[in-house]
Amino acid sequence: MSDKSGRLMSLDAFRGFDMMMIIGFDSMMYALGCWLYGESGGWLVEQFSHPEWFGLSFYDTIFPTFLFIAGISFPYSYAKQLEKGMSQLQIHLKIFKRAAILVMFGWVVNGVFSTGFGDLRYGSVLSKIGLGWMFAAIYYVHFRRFTRILICAGLIVGYAILLCTIVAPDYPNASSLSIEGNFIGWLDRTTMPGKLWQGAEIGGKYVKSLCEPSGLYANFFAAATAMLGMFAGEIVRSPRFAGGRKALHLVAMSVGLLVSGLAMIHFVPLSKKLWSPSFTLCVGAYSTAMFALFYWLVDVLGWRKWTFFFTVIGMNSITIYMLKCFVDYGKISKFFLGGVAAHCSPHAGEFLLACGYLAACWLTLYFLYRKKTFLKV
Repeated sequence: MSDKSGRLMSLDAFRGFDMMMIIGFDSMMYALGCWLYGESGGWLVEQFSHPEWFGLSFYDTIFPTFLFIAGISFPYSYAKQLEKGMSQLQIHLKIFKRAAILVMFGWVVNGVFSTGFGDLRYGSVLSKIGLGWMFAAIYYVHFRRFTRILICAGLIVGYAILLCTIVAPDYPNASSLSIEGNFIGWLDRTTMPGKLWQGAEIGGKYVKSLCEPSGLYANFFAAATAMLGMFAGEIVRSPRFAGGRKALHLVAMSVGLLVSGLAMIHFVPLSKKLWSPSFTLCVGAYSTAMFALFYWLVDVLGWRKWTFFFTVIGMNSITIYMLKCFVDYGKISKFFLGGVAAHCSPHAGEFLLACGYLAACWLTLYFLYRKKTFLKV
């Protein structure tokens, strides 16, 4: 079931749920954890923080799920482009344009206006989404589903082999899976301009710019995440099955990915910053299962009223991600709630201000929603 325009309602809600995590909800959970469990924050802070290198937390699922969601929508948009009579050249140019815009938006988020290009961190969340999605979209346009399944499997297995067998030439004695020893990181630090995100303590000294979690070369393999989203999109778009059967197919896909991911952990550990093959599979399983849940509740059962809060965010997700660079929502929250927060305990006050931050972001998006103003990339 979709709206009158043919839009998949569950997808907007799912996108909004995912984006909500980084426009205040994460800070709310962090403050709540410290409020309930003391300075350590307990399991809440642990789940809303990224591990240093290996491991998996709930917070690690947000970024790849957004890339997965970008993949879900492409079978729909590609079909519409063909219906409009767009040529293959026009479709490819649109794919490249979208990727380029997301890369440049990522530079803006990373502060290009303040640092300039010389000291800029070129890798970003948006660039990984743009480039990973771009590769996956090109595969979708040029290959049939079975061939794309083989390509996706080849990217995952090939990346595992690369990570396990090739060590960075400048750290030959390090593990090929370590921060300094992984080959993809070596490619980034030897060819990418600007600064890189990840450093590590080596020989008692902290070394900066060892690798970039959103680096250029890993995007080629991150395309597998977007491809998984496209497979999910093909399932729900297929006219062969009713909605309930489609949801079951998604659940089966999720189980298959999870089993494969757990098996892959024995060869390559979970690591978001490395975007390891086991991470791709396990988080792909999570993303698929969550999409199956949203699809079943919203588009199959037609339960939509509860999704309005998420839908307002999901229909302008890139907008709020960019607006946060220019609008100080923290100051807005403090202006309205700072007096009350000052009379609370420190962590309770932080929690209240985080709630205000999320509310300010949402009200901005609600205003745009009412005005039917949406940023489309």
